[in-house]
Amino acid sequence: MPELYTFLMERWALYHNLEYDSGEEKNPRLIFYTETDEVVQTVPISQMKADEIERLLDSLGFYKRSQKGDDVPEEYQHFPLRAPRDEL
Repeated sequence: MPELYTFLMERWALYHNLEYDSGEEKNPRLIFYTETDEVVQTVPISQMKADEIERLLDSLGFYKRSQKGDDVPEEYQHFPLRAPRDEL
């Protein structure tokens, strides 16, 4: 999973409202939650390239900073998805 490692080391910190659990997960996946912590969608990512993970997050409206440490605009503070919840 070198692509996943690349994404985690180089791009993860650019995105807002993502959390990483470094457990011993052998089948890494992105899990999307509502504001009330209900699972909306689960996407396996072990076979995805770093660019594919990035495109997925971008397509869902996650805010991506230009560089680590940049401020996040107010409209992206609480709910990063552009699509209505029922479209996920």
